[in-house]
Amino acid sequence: MSATGTESKPSPISGLGLFATRAFAAGERITAYRGALLKTPPAVCTPGQPTYLLEISPGLWLDGSTPENPARHANHSCLPNSELILDTAAGQPWLVAFRAIVANEEITFDYGFSLAESLFHPCKCGAKDCVGRIIAAPLRPALRRHLRFSRRRD
Repeated sequence: MSATGTESKPSPISGLGLFATRAFAAGERITAYRGALLKTPPAVCTPGQPTYLLEISPGLWLDGSTPENPARHANHSCLPNSELILDTAAGQPWLVAFRAIVANEEITFDYGFSLAESLFHPCKCGAKDCVGRIIAAPLRPALRRHLRFSRRRD
């Protein structure tokens, strides 16, 4: 258990997940997303290896692979309970609960992947309306339409 009220442990979604060790209220900061800032595009990621990169702004990335970053284990969900918000004054991203989170609940957020990115990242969140790909919420209806019309017809 950490001082942030979270712990990393095996997740039914994928690999390690970030879990609440106490209750969090809606709007409460859960933990910062920490890491080194990069001003050049990161090297190509190795397939099958986790990546913990966040694009903070165009041309600025945060490499969250450091062990001091418990937020790196927060998985994507199509029905998340938190969101990643950039504290512009501090230049620090934070996971913030947007609804009440109970102790032992997995902390998840929408990774916000584009359609192109989603093609390489299947979603295993198990949410009722999961589209099967990690893709930003606003893009899910378009992906559903695409999948509906691209299926083989018998």
